[in-house]
Amino acid sequence: MPETLRVEAPCGPVSGIVKDGIARFLGIPYAEPPLGMARFARPRPRRAFDTVFVANKYGPAAPQRRAMPEPLGRIAGTTSTFQEDCLNLHVWTPDINGKQPVLVFIHGGAFIIGSGAQYPGDDLARRGDIVVVTMNYRLGFFGFNAFAEIFEGDDRFAANAGLLDQRLALEWVRNNIAAFGGDPERVTIAGESAGAASVAFHLVSEASRGLFSQAVIQSGTLNMFQPRQTAEAVHREAVKALLPNGDRERLFRMSHGTFSAATRPLAARNSGILTRPYCDGVEMPEADLTTLYAAMKKVPMIIGTNRDEFSFFSELPVFPFETEKPAMQAWIAGVAGAEAAERIARLYSSGRDGRIAFGTDLLFRMAAIHQAEIHCRDAPTFMYRLDWETKGLLSRLGATHSADLPLIFEDFLKPFRSVYLGILPDHHRQALADRMRAHWVSFVRDGRPADGWPAYEAEKRETKVFGIRDRVLADPEALRRVAWEGVDGFAP
Repeated sequence: MPETLRVEAPCGPVSGIVKDGIARFLGIPYAEPPLGMARFARPRPRRAFDTVFVANKYGPAAPQRRAMPEPLGRIAGTTSTFQEDCLNLHVWTPDINGKQPVLVFIHGGAFIIGSGAQYPGDDLARRGDIVVVTMNYRLGFFGFNAFAEIFEGDDRFAANAGLLDQRLALEWVRNNIAAFGGDPERVTIAGESAGAASVAFHLVSEASRGLFSQAVIQSGTLNMFQPRQTAEAVHREAVKALLPNGDRERLFRMSHGTFSAATRPLAARNSGILTRPYCDGVEMPEADLTTLYAAMKKVPMIIGTNRDEFSFFSELPVFPFETEKPAMQAWIAGVAGAEAAERIARLYSSGRDGRIAFGTDLLFRMAAIHQAEIHCRDAPTFMYRLDWETKGLLSRLGATHSADLPLIFEDFLKPFRSVYLGILPDHHRQALADRMRAHWVSFVRDGRPADGWPAYEAEKRETKVFGIRDRVLADPEALRRVAWEGVDGFAP
């Protein structure tokens, strides 16, 4: 039988389970349920528990389409329940009596899918003697809509409610993590894809800045946001589809499935994700990306991308993106003019490899470089690129989007990690995973990666390139980087 462990925290008494030397406290609510008239509103802190909260299983994740059938989700040990009452978090700790640095990881999934349960923290907690926290937050129309712009003055609608959920979870960490053996003054926030864009938001938003001291941004940043006018226009169309009679009260009664079905034609007409964060002018200033990057909190940062990010979107029917070269060139023309678009497009072939490189630079790599070159002026910044190529079912995608996750998290999507890793043991890949985890843990503990990873500076642009054999390269995308200078915009 697993050993049980109880802590007395400001949130109330909580009991968890100890397994292989790591205590896990799963599914702890950090907010009042966002139900009824609170469906789209700012989250409210959870009242303290009067009795012991039994935290021995993952809490529900936000309503979303299933990434895998429910029986397989149970086998994988990930969330199999999706509910609107989803604002909960998970804690892994090596010692409730310690005062260890804390890693808070925000899951990705394009702001429409995902859960904190996909990222078990046992291995990193044990490996680094750190406390690991993951969370669930509202997704899709419930977490990311522009209803606040359309129904102005109705406080039942909050802009970017899912990001406000994350902030409330960070406030919970600040107020409670000491009871679980964590140091609230040494919190690193990290995320991948939509989670990385979320981290970037917290770096800019004034109300979040006091809740962490370091950041890790993996494959995403603020270019994933929308300008306010774009978000409002898209969601005005959504409201017409959802509310043919104009009765906003129906929004509080519709099921998640109804939202998806009613807006499916709208999604087909628009590239990208309908329900993603936007610059609301309050929490996130309405400004160009260069201004927003400069406004970020000056903290130590790891930032990077994978070499072939775009193959995940161009080769898999996952998210609706324009993946042909003319569409990408047209987007650049709209942002920077036809001459810049032609100059950049010439660098990429029209074949598959060229399209993947073009899309990777457009959505991920160049935005990361632009952010790093601004951030490194004022704070230690460490840039990476992952070149390791996936195995198994995803082997044709190369170093694709999300390939970093099974290398950082030992149990990411276990036992289905073989879609990334293949079915055969691979000592070289495991050694790479060990090196990457050592760097991430060192950063959480000491504010810098392990030896052999120099800081990024505008003069040298030294970049850690992870692969079967790691390298440090100076300005590895120099030709393309120069062509993209001054070309930055919100993703299509």
